[in-house]
Amino acid sequence: MSSGFYTDKILEDLEATENGFFQIESKGDAAYLKIVKPGSKGQKVEYKDVLARIRLFGVENFETEQIKRLVANPDGKEYKIGTWSKGHPEDTFCEVSISEDQLKATVTILPPKHGGSMLSETILRESLVRNGIEFGILTEKFTQLIRNPEFFVPIPIAEGLPVTNGSDERIELKFRTDNKPVLEEDERGRVDFKNTEMIQSIKAGDTVAEKIPLKLGKPGKTVKGEEIPCAESKSIDWKIGKNVYLEGSRLLASISGRPVIDPLGAIRVDEVIQLSSVDYSTGNIDFPGTIIVEDAIADGFSLNVAGSLIIKSSIGKVYLKAKGDIILMAGFMGRGEGYIESEGNIVAKFVEQGKLISGGTITIEEASMHSELSAKDYVLVQGGRGEIIGGITIAGNYVKCSKLGAVVETKTRVSVGTPPELQEELNRMKREATEKENLLKKVQLTLQKLIDIGQKRDLTQEEKENLNRLKDANEKQTKLLEALRKQFDLALGSYEPNRESYVETEKEIFPGVEINFGVGKNFKVNLNSMMGKYKVQLSADGSVFAEKLIPTKEEKSSRR
Repeated sequence: MSSGFYTDKILEDLEATENGFFQIESKGDAAYLKIVKPGSKGQKVEYKDVLARIRLFGVENFETEQIKRLVANPDGKEYKIGTWSKGHPEDTFCEVSISEDQLKATVTILPPKHGGSMLSETILRESLVRNGIEFGILTEKFTQLIRNPEFFVPIPIAEGLPVTNGSDERIELKFRTDNKPVLEEDERGRVDFKNTEMIQSIKAGDTVAEKIPLKLGKPGKTVKGEEIPCAESKSIDWKIGKNVYLEGSRLLASISGRPVIDPLGAIRVDEVIQLSSVDYSTGNIDFPGTIIVEDAIADGFSLNVAGSLIIKSSIGKVYLKAKGDIILMAGFMGRGEGYIESEGNIVAKFVEQGKLISGGTITIEEASMHSELSAKDYVLVQGGRGEIIGGITIAGNYVKCSKLGAVVETKTRVSVGTPPELQEELNRMKREATEKENLLKKVQLTLQKLIDIGQKRDLTQEEKENLNRLKDANEKQTKLLEALRKQFDLALGSYEPNRESYVETEKEIFPGVEINFGVGKNFKVNLNSMMGKYKVQLSADGSVFAEKLIPTKEEKSSRR
């Protein structure tokens, strides 16, 4: 390289690192200020330095706002900023500054020049009056400054009275409202899923909620003596549902049952009934409260409740729907046809070939196998085996489990960070797909029966017509189901994710696992298992990465 190159490089570096500078010059009886801006890497001229030199030189009649503007916009030109005192006596000057909220005032004292008067009570008071300061003057600080003034330093001189805001009238609930399972580990790190405390009970006459009265606020006052109004405290109306009544400021339960608050804020107590089983003796059930089923629910039956559901035995091809929580104290073997939906949370021991949709959380102790899970908040599969094997798992915030996938590389899909509106649409598509699947199975079953009959004897003309109609229906419903599944997959990969979403595994992620964070953001495990504790998440630039986590001492001891 030529020496000219090095010369140019050195000059460029010098220009880039050159600091800004300023100078004050006298022309006649006027003072002029010139400020030169720095290089790209140099330091800017500071306002305080310019102001200190102006005062040191005894420049008078300058305006601080003009100086600030010139410092903020240096152009290397000279500007007239004031006049020179030329030795004339100049008294102490007090520069008063008021905070933006007008609750604090400071004073900066400039020393006298050329024999001018020192700071006096009169000078300081006149400065405060001139700036409109009339409230909250700090008497002790005022006296201290007169006796021992500090120069060029902003000193607090007055403080206003801040607003004391009151509080609105509010309703205090006497029961938990998050409805999330309380999962406490024992000394071996296992979770007791039988004691989640999700179904709270209350007795008739107990307090369900209490109204706390409003508290009035107090107005404040600025250092200029102007009143600052306080916010007006607001009252609140009760929203009362079924099985409760008011007694003074308290809301009481009229029956024993489960206290809940619905999405619109109405407080009620759900009636709780216990059934030994659900089968032909009961039929399908639609109930406005909470149901506890002690024994089995026969295949093909449905329960639809406005409260919650607690099922104590294993269930199979059933349809369950609840506005509250659903607790499956045993397992759910859906065999591809079972469907469970809750506007609250779902807790289960295990799920196999089932479909679960939750408006809150899904918590499973042992495993989810070849199932479809969808939760607006999170999916947690931990406590026992803690495995998610096959199927698809969708969560708005995060998914946590011990193992994800299986040794045989079972295709396992996980999608996290889905926004609520997309979850609602995905769940609607899932419901529609389930309905079409059930309809298609009925069509195919009836079609096969007619085909079997036709192999044994000649079909009647009516049977032949029904056979053709069933074939058409089979073809049509199959195409509609395929189209719906494609739409589902397309929607699942087209969203912008919640940036805080993640998937965390305690022990292993197997090949065959695919984790989706929305449009173009996929993570796949292709060849080797990822052993240990991992967290898959989005980086600051939006790309997907897996971070290996170090287990805590408690986690290490629980695995032994």
